[in-house]
Amino acid sequence: MANQVKVTVIDPIAQEKAKLRVAAYARVSSDSADQLNSYLAQVDYYTRHIGENPDWELADIYADEGISGLDTRKRDEFNRMLADCRAGKIDRILVKSMSRFARNTRDSLHFMRELMRLGVTIRFEKENIDTGKLSSEQTATIYAAFAQMESTGHSSNMRLSVRMRMEKGIFTPSSMPYGYRLNGLEPEIVPEEAQVVRQIFAAALQGQGHTDITKWLNESGIERGHGRERWHYSMVSYILSNRFYTGDSDWQKTCATDTLPIRQVKNRGQKPKYAVEDDHPGIISREDFQRAQELIAARKALFYRGSAPSGSVYTGHIFCGHCGCVCRRKVTRGAVHWVCNHRNDGKELCPVPQIPEAALTAATLRLHNKLILHGQEILHPLLEQLREVRERELRSNSKLSDIDKEIANISGQNLVLTRLKNKGCIDSALALSQADELGRRLRDLRRLRRKVLETADEDEQIQATEAMLDYLDGAPWLDEVTPDLFENLVERVTVVSAGEVKFQLLNGPELTERLV
Repeated sequence: MANQVKVTVIDPIAQEKAKLRVAAYARVSSDSADQLNSYLAQVDYYTRHIGENPDWELADIYADEGISGLDTRKRDEFNRMLADCRAGKIDRILVKSMSRFARNTRDSLHFMRELMRLGVTIRFEKENIDTGKLSSEQTATIYAAFAQMESTGHSSNMRLSVRMRMEKGIFTPSSMPYGYRLNGLEPEIVPEEAQVVRQIFAAALQGQGHTDITKWLNESGIERGHGRERWHYSMVSYILSNRFYTGDSDWQKTCATDTLPIRQVKNRGQKPKYAVEDDHPGIISREDFQRAQELIAARKALFYRGSAPSGSVYTGHIFCGHCGCVCRRKVTRGAVHWVCNHRNDGKELCPVPQIPEAALTAATLRLHNKLILHGQEILHPLLEQLREVRERELRSNSKLSDIDKEIANISGQNLVLTRLKNKGCIDSALALSQADELGRRLRDLRRLRRKVLETADEDEQIQATEAMLDYLDGAPWLDEVTPDLFENLVERVTVVSAGEVKFQLLNGPELTERLV
């Protein structure tokens, strides 16, 4: 008979259930006087709200102060929250409303998908949406679209307010041109800068061109203001063409687009313009300004010898691939060509021949329409690669890491302070004083963080790629070249030969098109 086997049952040890690490995201008042109160109120609310759930523990509260939700790049706390999610520090995020999270459908879905891949759920309290319970993205898309409409509505209201002030003649620009500064809400002349403006106009009235004036300013060591030393052709051109120096104003020379992403574009009649006389003290007379415009126009007509460059969308964008010289528009017996300036002075000076404008237009339209068809699939992977490089650089940036640790540390002190105040362990006046100091340190750290981020080289390329994707999303199929094409897609066109041109896009890459 087999030996009796003795079995002892060992009861399982009760495992303590891990608590869900819950964070909250908010955007506080843009009124600097109310930022502290708004932030403390939300810290207090979310501390109590999360603390009431025995299965939750507070991970952190992230609050961006007075920053628009239209652009996630400008929300430091939002980006810090994303970094903590990627580091596995957060399981769930509470947001008051969809519009507080992201204000356009594309951004909402992009970040929601990423967080869901990381296992982080989001609850939008106002819309009663929990991404952990969504069977599809359809509901989220609908609500995100509503948030986008809400944001567009807010922007429209602000633009309407500005337009009404313009119509009443009480509008004040947020910045002043060289020679002026704001004294309260009134433009005030800066004497030393005004003297430079008068010298620029005097030189133009004596027949000097923009290039000569720019050279003289730089050789004289005259500063442009705001710590900038060098003058550029475009700055001189801006001063000589700006009616503001006569004491009159032209308002809404640029305007914001009506749809997201909101961009400033040149107002070519799509919005009203406002001309205001005797709006502020003038630096030069209207007569001198008008004479300067006539002399500049006469110099252009003489220099271009009948080519009418100002009437072409290509002006300033066409370059020679051999010598790098800018190409000019040339009209001969009704036929329009673009030719290298050196080639125009002598065929032996440059081998690149002139090209017909019709062939250039056909190539430009082909490029544009190809980008409409395939640009998204080309640019989206590029954008993701740029973002990954940017993220790796930020993670390896020890200074940024130290700042983030200090921000997290101060946020933790704020949470402890709020808990002690709620339990009556600390006097309210003392709590408010300490919270004020912590808030000041937080604001200083966030400003420092923004300065560190501004030094990254990839930002400009990322922003250009995002802007191109925004433009291509819903862009019309063109049958003529428009200024928008060069404002939103193409930086420059290089003529390589009689049969080939290269287009450099705004974000850097070059694409080749045949001239047929």
